Amino acid sequence: MAGNLTCRQVEEFLMDYLENRLGFWMTLQFSIHLFMCTNCSKYMQEYKNTIALEKKIFENPEDEAIGNVPDDILQAILNVKKPSS
Repeated sequence: MAGNLTCRQVEEFLMDYLENRLGFWMTLQFSIHLFMCTNCSKYMQEYKNTIALEKKIFENPEDEAIGNVPDDILQAILNVKKPSS
C-alpha cells in the first residue's frame, strides 16, 4: 500500500487534497501515495484536467453551446456536483 493510503482513500479525498483541506500528515501520506502509485497520479491529473475543462466550459453561461444542451441533461450534470446528504 503506497504511502499507507489505499487507492480508494485517495479517490474519496482527492478534492480535499486538491483544495488543501487535509491536515499535514494526511497531505504527506497523499503526496507519498501519489508519488508511488502511477495509477492514482494519472487519475489525479485527469481529475485536475476535468475541473479545468469544466471551469472553462462554464466561464460564460450565455455561450450558445450551453444553451443547446437539453435541460434534463444539464440538471443531471448539476445534480452530480451536489454532495449527497
